[in-house]
Amino acid sequence: MVGIDQKRIILSDSFWMFRFLKDDEEITSQILKEGLPLTEETLKVYVPSSWALYQNRKHFYHFGRGLYEMNFYLPYRWGSGDGKKVTLVFNGSNYKTTVWINGKKVGFHEGGYTKFWFEINDFVVFGKENRITIEVDNRYMENRLPWFESPEWMNYGGIFRPVYLKLTSQVCFDDFKITNDLEFDKPLGLGSQSCKAKLNVRFLVKDHSDHRKDFEGSIIAILKNSEELDSIEVPFKFEDKNERYVDISLNVENPHLWSPEDPYMHELTFQLIDKKDRKEIDREKMKWGIRDFVISGKNFYLNNKPIVLRGISRHEDHPDVGSSMNPRLIYNDLNIMKGADINCIRTSHYPPHESLLDFADEMGFLVLEEIPVYRLRKEHYTPEMLINAQQQLWEMIHRDKNKCSVIAWIVSSECDTESEEGNKFMSTLLQISRDLDPTRYHTLVTEKPLLDTTMDLVDFVCANVYIGWYDNYDVSPKDAAAEFDLIWKKMNTLDHIKPLMISEFGAGAISGFKSFANARWSENYQYDLLREYLDIIIDKDYINGACIWHFQDFRCSPVQGFHERPKEYNNKGIVDMHRDPKISYYIVQRRYEKWKKMIEQQNSIIQKQE
Repeated sequence: MVGIDQKRIILSDSFWMFRFLKDDEEITSQILKEGLPLTEETLKVYVPSSWALYQNRKHFYHFGRGLYEMNFYLPYRWGSGDGKKVTLVFNGSNYKTTVWINGKKVGFHEGGYTKFWFEINDFVVFGKENRITIEVDNRYMENRLPWFESPEWMNYGGIFRPVYLKLTSQVCFDDFKITNDLEFDKPLGLGSQSCKAKLNVRFLVKDHSDHRKDFEGSIIAILKNSEELDSIEVPFKFEDKNERYVDISLNVENPHLWSPEDPYMHELTFQLIDKKDRKEIDREKMKWGIRDFVISGKNFYLNNKPIVLRGISRHEDHPDVGSSMNPRLIYNDLNIMKGADINCIRTSHYPPHESLLDFADEMGFLVLEEIPVYRLRKEHYTPEMLINAQQQLWEMIHRDKNKCSVIAWIVSSECDTESEEGNKFMSTLLQISRDLDPTRYHTLVTEKPLLDTTMDLVDFVCANVYIGWYDNYDVSPKDAAAEFDLIWKKMNTLDHIKPLMISEFGAGAISGFKSFANARWSENYQYDLLREYLDIIIDKDYINGACIWHFQDFRCSPVQGFHERPKEYNNKGIVDMHRDPKISYYIVQRRYEKWKKMIEQQNSIIQKQE
């Protein structure tokens, strides 16, 4: 059964018909008109899910095409008059998705991890059954991000996140963006006794009807916690276009500020009112944490106090569901992170399930969100690749720009940033990112920081260092201290000092393997390496962020083989694939607690001196 409410019909959370397709197999007009034939090749599958798990994993390594089909009923009232707009929304489908409704092609989308949608009024019949047919293609092909080659994580195919139909009026909130300005009573870094907050919201109101009307209306905005704090009504009308930007501001004296230790969320309600009859024609309700995240010099500041990013990276992967993580599993992951005093999540290497950002807001995590521009080399810096990257960047920022937990956008990871071509490509991508969201910070992750040419382009430097692992696993992790010093020395040649974050470090450990000889792949080797790295990082006052690689063991792709990947997994997790802690979890817990208390003590001393 599909779930129905006033504004939404859930198409997923139900069984669909499905069939694996051969690379050259044609999707015929007969299939689109009459539906998938009921043969032994036609499966009944649950959506959302990863097709690697269908038929007891018989097609686990299917990198190709698959065809989905289901019927849905659209209530007649959804199409009554010309005032309604129906949108088909996908939260994630990997990788290329092509959609037909009632045999007519609606469109296609490229990108496996971002939300996308189609307006479908012209394709559906109201008051009757409609058939939707969806082809998903996860093959490795040129100019696909990240599937132009085999990255380290598993290429799970299929519709792996929710799908739904959304109903709005033709005149509706097409988009809105929330920001806040905070004015503190003390200089930067000294905290505050009082502050003033201004919430700024920019709405894009749009008329999606075929013929433009002379619409006049107003927007009502209400901000509250346990009681109403401020409200405003702003009138507007369309002029020579069928869209209009409307700006509003709400003011709060001494707001309850959001932080990882106290993730307080305010409620916001937006109503779109038709002037003719004062009727509400659209409404949005959400939560927002009022906070101020600032970079100054080499330091990060949250709410006018220094903060260090005690981070970890996380892939969307679980042995029972593949990449099709549900909110309950994601909530469990974040609870385990909270237990280790982690306050920052890097969403490696792509936008996560939307609920992770919701939980991060509610539970108090700072988020570095990333698009899958991964391991590009000189020959990959093509106009086609830039267009693809720009599209995925836009979709990520569009979806998550109103999540207070997001503090920075990451535009690439471990690409060739040593070359002139890499510098030019990343300069363009970073500028696009800044144009899309000038209120947050923008960076990339480099694996060769001493050769990198983009440090002057980013707002803070993210450097991966794997001394003590890979080719130099027999070198003491203590040698990482010299590497950090060299990176910082290079950063001091830039025009402006900026923060340094060690964005990846770690070692693989097979869960349960202990070694008297402290052997490679043992849990105690990983424990010792992370302990030494964290001790060095905490001791270096020019390092203000660390991001351990990785939260959990995750499955790798087989395309390039499983070299250095025992059990077909990247085993650098501080918990195993089932989320059982390795002993390294506890050294992370102790060192992050120490780092947190050290910063709190320093802040307390500074404030007392004032």
